[in-house]
Amino acid sequence: MTSPLLGRDAELAALGRLLDDALRGTASCVVVTGGFGIGKSALLDAFTAEARERGFTVRLAKSARLESHLPGAVVRQLAPCLANERDLEELYARAASSARKAPILMVVDDVHVADTFSKRALAYLRPRLQGMPVVMALGASQGYLSTDEVTLPEIAGAHPHRIDLAGLDVTAIAQLTEDFPDRDPQRCHELTGGNPYLLQALLREEGEGSAAVGEMIGMRLREYTGAAEVARSAAVLDGDAGLELLSALTGFDALPAVDTLVRLGVLADTDPLTFRHPFVRNSILADMPIAVRSAAHARAAWLLFESDAPDERVAEHVLKARSVRLPWSVDLLREVGGIEHLERALDEHLSDEDRLAIEVELGHAEHLKNNREGRDRVRDALTACEDPHLAANVALSLIQNMCTGSDAHFAVSLAIMVIARLLPEDRDLVWHLVCTTYLLSANRDAQMAHCAGKYFDDLVGDIPQDPNLKRARSALLAVGNARSGDSSAEAVEHALDALDGEWVDVFGEPYLFTFFVPVLADDPAHINKLWLSHSTAPVSHDPHLRRGMLSMIARAAAFHNSGDLARAYTFLTPPVATGNTECPSVLLASAKFAEVCIEMGQFDEAAPLVTEDGDLLQHINVCYARGRLKLASCHAEGALEDLLEAGRRLAAREMPNPALLAWRHHAVRAYLALGNRDDAARLAHEELDLAKRWGSTRVIGTALMSVGISTDDIDVLVEAEQLLASSPHRLLHAQSLYWLGHHLRRKGRTEAAAPHLRRAFDLARQLSAHPLAKLAGDEVRDKDDQVQGLTRQENRVARMAAQGLTNRQIAETLHLTRRTVELHLSSAYRKLGITGRAELVAALWS
Repeated sequence: MTSPLLGRDAELAALGRLLDDALRGTASCVVVTGGFGIGKSALLDAFTAEARERGFTVRLAKSARLESHLPGAVVRQLAPCLANERDLEELYARAASSARKAPILMVVDDVHVADTFSKRALAYLRPRLQGMPVVMALGASQGYLSTDEVTLPEIAGAHPHRIDLAGLDVTAIAQLTEDFPDRDPQRCHELTGGNPYLLQALLREEGEGSAAVGEMIGMRLREYTGAAEVARSAAVLDGDAGLELLSALTGFDALPAVDTLVRLGVLADTDPLTFRHPFVRNSILADMPIAVRSAAHARAAWLLFESDAPDERVAEHVLKARSVRLPWSVDLLREVGGIEHLERALDEHLSDEDRLAIEVELGHAEHLKNNREGRDRVRDALTACEDPHLAANVALSLIQNMCTGSDAHFAVSLAIMVIARLLPEDRDLVWHLVCTTYLLSANRDAQMAHCAGKYFDDLVGDIPQDPNLKRARSALLAVGNARSGDSSAEAVEHALDALDGEWVDVFGEPYLFTFFVPVLADDPAHINKLWLSHSTAPVSHDPHLRRGMLSMIARAAAFHNSGDLARAYTFLTPPVATGNTECPSVLLASAKFAEVCIEMGQFDEAAPLVTEDGDLLQHINVCYARGRLKLASCHAEGALEDLLEAGRRLAAREMPNPALLAWRHHAVRAYLALGNRDDAARLAHEELDLAKRWGSTRVIGTALMSVGISTDDIDVLVEAEQLLASSPHRLLHAQSLYWLGHHLRRKGRTEAAAPHLRRAFDLARQLSAHPLAKLAGDEVRDKDDQVQGLTRQENRVARMAAQGLTNRQIAETLHLTRRTVELHLSSAYRKLGITGRAELVAALWS
């Protein structure tokens, strides 16, 4: 059997040295402390055995709480032959006489609960035995608060030897658990902190708590006012155990009891409060009757709900309050979702409508786990519903919340099933169901989208009676225009008609949103209308996004189109941070975020955002962004492959509109990087024809740039720059300025190129488009080295000074001495005909 002193070699060695000192005539006092069950008594027993082996006379006493009122109870154990156990002089005389015959070890375990007289006697003896071969060993529990007139420091002295016992380490626990292969030593250490008593109790149990240990802890805590009740409440609240909630749950001020529990080592000194050892918490809960525990969790759930705690934390307590009815929690459980929460909601007293809705939601949650029973549950619940309108509306609500790729076929089957029960006068409800199902299905793979497209003509050909559904129809017309690329003006008109009124549920569908962003983003006023509409949405129909996050994506698209990269980055961060790549809206946000990062030069941040691939419409955006990243990273061949793949996927969905993704423009650049000017020119002219058909400034300006750079046509590049100069698309304008200046320089027209390159540099730097700014800046510097009369080094130093850098900063950046920087600046001033820094900017950029 494993020794109970496993892992205590260092402590035993320290105690052994005290025996050595005693044999040399030096008395000492040692206090062994630690939490309950840490092994104080076992260590003192081993110390006693060693002392006996070495010839010590051993005197043992063990204090007991129930004897703490009996004067002399401990002294009587140390010196049973005393004529009067209350005669301190006789006690000292007997101890001194014994010490002259043989060294003495005097052990008092649990001294903190000894009677007052015995404590006084020990305090009397200790200083009088100095210089004698005596060791006094006292065992005391951690956190002991003295409530009588004699304290532990008065017994042990101001500077006693002290051994504070900690838990066993993982290595020692591994030896202890050799006969328990199902127990992981690391997990055992996490649960018990290596406390030997708790470890032994854990190994006796099948689970991770012990009702017997919980009962024992409760009994020990009863001597401290309120401590047992606070420990129970803390166990129920777990990570929510703040002082205010603890007081509310217990019904009294919990602060004094918390202080006691922390000092005793039951609770850790954290905020919120946690148990030092999870096994202790589990044991306290295991000792609570089920009904009492459920009632406590119900009360905790309500207190957390009232304090605006996260829904998930409230729901955890609701789940543990199975035997208590909590009708207020139904909406919260549905909001949190998930199989377990929805099953708990069904335990409540519900209306027929709510029960049907929850049954359907539960079946959908099971369906997402690839559970056929879930799909059957939904169908059975809808079929059993006697009211066809209720069944249809519940099915509609479910379809609106469907998001993942496995939902489309299921949604179609549900829609067909409930529509079959509706009457001709339910025409609007049928239209709404078909529209929602179409938007869900069209967002899936190309084949599913093609099948769904068959319903598009029927939807736009049938005008609903409900005004909101009429606006939903306008949204479909805008999508139709955007898909085909026929007319930007018509698409915008339909989209604005759709947004002219209160929120309509279909606006939250990812498919429609993905088209509305490029349709409306060309005009700040239009895109503002889109994000305002989404910001007023009553709920988020997307289960992966909080309310208002689609509005953030729309705003980010507006900032991106205007070239405000920093703000686009800020608004895209929260939706991307959700990390759920099964969600189409998150995929769209991730692709946009990657584009922003690429334009800001943050390639490492963009890389993990473009690894996903799949069959959703938004995966095309990811593929396009991946191509852009490879192009920016000088991997032209891989970039061309991804960009052409994005084009092929759009073509498979019959979406030629260049406003959706500018894949042709970047593919042109990739072709040129690979030396294939013919294919670049062909693709550029194709893009221009489609852009003119669509008619928006952004798309035409981009296409003109493609044609200009692929054919080296300055006139076309001038046309692109002039068109974009009057638009809100500042980043595109900066790009047009760069390409115009670049091609002018290539033709040797450096004087004409300079102002375009400088404006491109300034604008790109202002927009945080660092790669573009570097390209333009490099060309500006190359040109300025030739025309300003400055040497390359003088030019670099002068330009850094013009940007506000000090001579010291310039010297450190260029690895020059400050004196060399001063000489370069003086030479530059002389050549430029100026007197100092204040005139540098005008001289360099005039």
